[in-house]
Amino acid sequence: MPRFLSLAPALLAGVLVLRLCALWGAWPVQPLPAALLTAAAAVAEDLLVFVRSLPLLCLLSLPVLWLRSARARGIGLAVLWSAWLAVQIALEQYFATTRVPLGADLFGYSWQEIATTVAGGARLGAGAVAGWLLPIATLCLVLYLCARRAPRWRHGPATAVLLIGVALWWCPLPSATAVAASEDARNLVRNKLAFFAGDSLRYWRDDAELPLPASDAVAATPGTAGDPEFPFLHREQTPDSLGPHFTSTATPPHLVFIIVEGLGRSFSGPDTLRGSFTPFLDELGGRSLYWSNFLANQGRTFGVLPSVFGSLPFADKGFAALGERMPAHAGLFNVLARQGYATRFYAGTDLAFDNERAFLHRQGVQKVVDLTSFGAGYRRNPYSSWGYDDSELVARVLADGAVGGPQPTVTVIQTVSMHTSYRFAGQDAWKRRFEQRLDELGVSAQDKAGYREFADIYSTILFTDDALRRYFDAAQRDPGYANTVFVVTGDHRLPELPMDSKIERYHVPLIVFSPRLKRPQRIRAVSSHLDITPSLLAFLAHQHGLQRPAQVAWTGRGLDTAAAFDSRGEIPLKHEKTTLSDFVAGPWFISHDQLYRLEDNLRLVATDDAAVQAQVAERFARYRRANALFAHTLQLSPEGAAPRLAAYAEPAAPMPVEAAPQRRSLYAHDVVAPAGVDAASVEVAVSFTNATDRIAGPFVPLLVLGDEAGNEVRESYAAAVQLAPRASARARFQVPLAGIAPGRYVIAVMPSHPDTGRRVGEGVYRVPIKIRCCAPGGGTLARP
Repeated sequence: MPRFLSLAPALLAGVLVLRLCALWGAWPVQPLPAALLTAAAAVAEDLLVFVRSLPLLCLLSLPVLWLRSARARGIGLAVLWSAWLAVQIALEQYFATTRVPLGADLFGYSWQEIATTVAGGARLGAGAVAGWLLPIATLCLVLYLCARRAPRWRHGPATAVLLIGVALWWCPLPSATAVAASEDARNLVRNKLAFFAGDSLRYWRDDAELPLPASDAVAATPGTAGDPEFPFLHREQTPDSLGPHFTSTATPPHLVFIIVEGLGRSFSGPDTLRGSFTPFLDELGGRSLYWSNFLANQGRTFGVLPSVFGSLPFADKGFAALGERMPAHAGLFNVLARQGYATRFYAGTDLAFDNERAFLHRQGVQKVVDLTSFGAGYRRNPYSSWGYDDSELVARVLADGAVGGPQPTVTVIQTVSMHTSYRFAGQDAWKRRFEQRLDELGVSAQDKAGYREFADIYSTILFTDDALRRYFDAAQRDPGYANTVFVVTGDHRLPELPMDSKIERYHVPLIVFSPRLKRPQRIRAVSSHLDITPSLLAFLAHQHGLQRPAQVAWTGRGLDTAAAFDSRGEIPLKHEKTTLSDFVAGPWFISHDQLYRLEDNLRLVATDDAAVQAQVAERFARYRRANALFAHTLQLSPEGAAPRLAAYAEPAAPMPVEAAPQRRSLYAHDVVAPAGVDAASVEVAVSFTNATDRIAGPFVPLLVLGDEAGNEVRESYAAAVQLAPRASARARFQVPLAGIAPGRYVIAVMPSHPDTGRRVGEGVYRVPIKIRCCAPGGGTLARP
């Protein structure tokens, strides 16, 4: 042990050099104090993991340390520790490419799929090579220097250090990631080896758990028909929430779905912190029903087809991952095909990935065009292993007709360009368009560096947006255009752009457009991919006389079309194939046992209400039990893919919705900042509600204006308030802006103690605002 600890600084030096290389390669553009804090937290995280790993490293190294030859010991340790370091290098390189740490999701893909993913995103540059070689070179050099010196550790202190390393495995120490202000910064700080090991152990532990007996699982699943063999089966009674928004016509409409790879709300649509880079989709959304608080149910593409077209449970690694074991089931494709619809699906990739082709065949899609059947006359993307870019994909679809033929048709277009490597032919022109877009968004010169760091990604987003514009331009000339319903959404939010919160990975837009729409509307109610098929079949059954299954295994409850922010349903969210750790229950979001309150634009407010957390956790556990039972039995419905169809019947009563767990605190909510004001000040309004059974206050509403890193810039106070039990009040702040530099800022609002200024309830944090330069000493405040 003394010899081991005398040589261990060599491995520590390699680990620290690797961390410095990783920080250099993925360094976020942020103020220097925040950057230094991020770097310090990352190094602290690595030091903690290194001390914890010392006992294991010692055991692995003992056979080498017992060798008699000093030369053999040196070579053996260099090889062993280089292998240990190489694993960490690979994990850091994965993070540098994807911007998310690799966890147990590695076990959800075949080797062929892993090879395709790596080939699609890997870039071999001088920086990457240095990141591989420099840590190992440092390890070998320091190991050589340490080996030349006599061991300085004694058995007693050496044993104590190793025992401390063992003890740290059992001590619940706070993570250094707690100092990070955003999800992206937390991922940067995390030790990637520790994350991979912990997530893998969690996966194998959970995988070993047996599902509950059938009767228990069904009892824990609301809305079921009570059959213990079919935990999700229930009578179909989804209301027609779309019908009131459309003009009437006797002919069933064409349906066109556009599933946009990586399309997230953080860079598309209104109220985005960094501005929108989808000008065409923004214009289309302004003529549509636009869900701004919409959720994908998966953090990667693996679940989008089962969620959107089948409202299906996840099973273990995603429904489609069941492959040939996928149970026959009712979905949008086969239900409509039985009633005269043609069905077709277009993608520029190989649909064997994520078993998408097998899923489409299981649903009986009549025409499937992908990489293997694209046809002649089209050029593959020479800069990506995935296949054809979105411009070629649009051309291929238009060759067969934009919306279909004389019979009603379901057309699905699944794009791919907004994926690593984010490169395509002619990209230089789109990078110039990206620079123009920065000017259109009013991005200041000092902020442009942060955008240019991701120029490949932003230019690709603009490229895909333009390809969709060309598709819609052509679709307008199609004879069936006037009676077509277009549905546009993202499969998940691309991870390579920095994320502020855990839910951002799922936050995507939903656009429903049709020439038959009565009027456009922005919808702030929360819905998800699981709600699309139930609502569309209800719409077609109610408005056009089609039929829908009498019994279904939908896990969604239909699209909520409320204009005001509202969240009522229960929405499971699967981050990776092997990770089901996120769940929405009414206005609450739980992720890895941390509870958050949902606000408009899906902002998260961390809360520590133990009673509410217990209720939300139980609802999540109830879904997991039912999902585990399904994964065990693979039973959805006794009728398989051909259920009895029935005409639409108006529900005798509203669909039962289990009441959401109620807050038991004083909290702020519904922050409103105007679109633009003069340079002197800005008015911000916020509501406060006392959800307790006792009088709250008096308290002082406090507003803190901070920079993106969370550093306070200015405070403002409103008049003191006292609230009766279950009462609410509106407070207004007048925030002076003189002397504040232009740029992006965030607002935090909370109730505070009138004497100490300390927070006395729940606040709302990181509401984005932008100060634009227009006058000396101040700026104009506008929501991006």
